[in-house]
Amino acid sequence: MKSHLIFIIIPLVCFLFSCSGQRQKDVLDRADVLMETRPDSALILLKGIDEYGIGSKAEKARFALLVSMALDKNYVDTTTFDVLQPAIDYYLDHGDADEKLRTYYYQGRIYQNRGEVDKALDSFLNGIESSTGCSDSLTLVRAFVSQAYIHYVLYDFESYVDNNLRAAEISGMIPHKDYEFECLINALNGSILLNDKIKCDSILELCDTFDSLSDRQKQSLLWQRMVYTAKYGTTEEIVRMVSDCSVLEGSDPSWDLNIASAYNKLGKNFDAKKLLDRIESSNVDYDTLKYESIRVYVLKDLGEYQEALSVYEEFSRKMNYIDNSKFNHKLQLINEKHSIELEAQKKAKLNVRIIWGGLCGCLFLIMIIIVLLLFSRSNRMAKILAIQKAKNLTLENEKLKTTGEMLALENKNLQLERDKRALEAENLVQRVETLENESESLKTLIESQKELPTEVQQAIKVRIEMLNALLAGYITSNEQYEKPYEKWVKQLTDDTAEFMNSNRLAFQASHPQFISYFEDHDLTTDEINYVCLYAIGLRGKEVGNYMKKRSHVNTSSTIRKKLGIDKHETNIGIYVRRLLKDL
Repeated sequence: MKSHLIFIIIPLVCFLFSCSGQRQKDVLDRADVLMETRPDSALILLKGIDEYGIGSKAEKARFALLVSMALDKNYVDTTTFDVLQPAIDYYLDHGDADEKLRTYYYQGRIYQNRGEVDKALDSFLNGIESSTGCSDSLTLVRAFVSQAYIHYVLYDFESYVDNNLRAAEISGMIPHKDYEFECLINALNGSILLNDKIKCDSILELCDTFDSLSDRQKQSLLWQRMVYTAKYGTTEEIVRMVSDCSVLEGSDPSWDLNIASAYNKLGKNFDAKKLLDRIESSNVDYDTLKYESIRVYVLKDLGEYQEALSVYEEFSRKMNYIDNSKFNHKLQLINEKHSIELEAQKKAKLNVRIIWGGLCGCLFLIMIIIVLLLFSRSNRMAKILAIQKAKNLTLENEKLKTTGEMLALENKNLQLERDKRALEAENLVQRVETLENESESLKTLIESQKELPTEVQQAIKVRIEMLNALLAGYITSNEQYEKPYEKWVKQLTDDTAEFMNSNRLAFQASHPQFISYFEDHDLTTDEINYVCLYAIGLRGKEVGNYMKKRSHVNTSSTIRKKLGIDKHETNIGIYVRRLLKDL
């Protein structure tokens, strides 16, 4: 019995849920149809839906967007994203052109209600950019108009005119004549503020093509014609316009300002001042900038220059504040745009790295595959060679022949090696002879110059003993003779200062003119010691390593200056060794 009840209840529940879901969809469709003509009824229908019973993300997004639309059309200025957020989360990624346009537009409206005009402009702009292929032209028109309004508040009249003209163009294609006319009137107002007479004439021609206008639209057009005539019209046209609009004098401060401007153009400055005084004394709000711009000229033409200057200063102060506000806003937009561009560049670089990383990974895998294929092929070839080994006996014989040729070549190389060693032996004989000559020269020097200082004689004796040990080692090839030589060399060279002094004393004895040359050029003892290291054949890097001083480069530079050697002329080691040979 229980199993039968389960089989009955489950289909019944599914049917009820299906009916409930279909009913919610029908209510959403009905609210969407009523949204433009009866937004109050649409809002009532939407409030009757249990939003917690809506299942999918797409249905929640549609419900959130329709509720946001209904609230806005019923003049409920929402300042939070609690209602619209499901639509933002879903439609901006998964929506079609109409859904993205609507979501961005109502997101911008919320930012606009919060006073965050920059974010509002970004939302409207994103909506317009994503509207390609959309069918909701009215929302697109409203996005342009909303953008235009923000630009008007920011005194960016060029953008204000452009956005209204684009909205008028789309409204004319729908067609929606009321929207088109209102956008043209706004564009005409902005063009007059920009002092663009050509664009004003073009827009007025378009306005004249409308056949039937409501009283409010006729009054708006008359208002703009009056402003246009007061600014660009001839005297006759201004007189005629003032006559036509005289009945409206005193009905509205804005009308009175235009009439006062016309009076100023006609030279009726007393009437203009009287009208301006009445506007100022009234408790009704009016455009103070326009009032001050007209009053300056009226007072100037009346000869009241002091008061005119005071009004002009106030007008200039307000205009400077407006210009600074516009500049700061544009600067902020530039900085934000720059930040966005930098972020986009970072993302692009990251994408490039990811792509290159993927390509390198693919290339690495391809290389591994190629290596494996080559290894497999090598194994197959080895097997084939093993099978054919018996058939390659003739090839082995040829290899043996080749081996004989290689042995002959090795014998030839051995002969070359023997010749090389003979040449080295000859060189050794020459070197020994040179060392013997130097030893004899030093001995002769000691015997012939008994007046040499003791320290010089001692240095020469040490060198003679070292040369004798080295000669004995070379002549006999006996390491026992070379050990004292190596010991002396180590003891002598380990003490850098002592060796450098000993080296200088040896050169002083054997090449006195060489040492005198440096003394004549005011080289110090340490600098002569430094030069003598080059004289025994060391190079600059070897000198620095031996001295273990970072300042040896500075010492070299000082010596160059004293000797008059240009730093680009020659290497100091070459210069010293050439000098030693010449002297």
